[in-house]
Amino acid sequence: MKRVSMVWVAMLFVVSSAIASPTEPALKAMQKGDFKTALAELRPLAAKNDPNAQFLLGMLYDAGNGVPQDQAAAASWYRKAAVQNHLMAQLYLGILYYYGQGVKQDAAEAAHWLRKPAENGNERAQFCLGAIYEGGEGVKKNEDEAIKWLTRSAQQQNTQAMGLLAATLMSRSRDEQDLIDAYAWSHLAAEMDRVQAMTSSRVVIEKYCNAEQKKLGKAQMAEWKRKWAHEAKAR
Repeated sequence: MKRVSMVWVAMLFVVSSAIASPTEPALKAMQKGDFKTALAELRPLAAKNDPNAQFLLGMLYDAGNGVPQDQAAAASWYRKAAVQNHLMAQLYLGILYYYGQGVKQDAAEAAHWLRKPAENGNERAQFCLGAIYEGGEGVKKNEDEAIKWLTRSAQQQNTQAMGLLAATLMSRSRDEQDLIDAYAWSHLAAEMDRVQAMTSSRVVIEKYCNAEQKKLGKAQMAEWKRKWAHEAKAR
């Protein structure tokens, strides 16, 4: 996982519309890099059980901004917000459990906290949840559930999900469509991500596809690229 470092500031802009007014001064301070002010604003709010303040405190500890980095403390603050149905806190807490950072690695606990963010469309939560079902650790192994969540994540351009989805489809390969889908996702992953290009199963998948299946796979790739380009223009 890419830890909350360079990307966490961008996340603040994403969550800012959902942050209630009491935390707005802290949020603005965080965006300016004034973490001392942010902490002074957030601590009393968090003590009053404000979930947004608790989540933002968790982010500060997670990234080590204004305080020594402490992912155990981050997990504690995320949990306080997560039990109040704060989706972003649930996501971050679930990911900490998924990777075993600041808490003991626990796939079942990760799946518990990641489910609502995944159901609400978060591609990272969907990838992790799909990977948990694919691996069968902490939950009963379920290829159908794995493919469902990995597909939803891949459709949002998560290249890790694309690579794992292709391998999972290939391993079960129930019908021709599985092969076509595996071809498309494995090649998209390799085109979009250098790491996936090195680890992709596309070479193996190609050997099992005939010319027509490859043609259909390429057509599927082109359709996804058109869809993503259209979505990017619409933003």
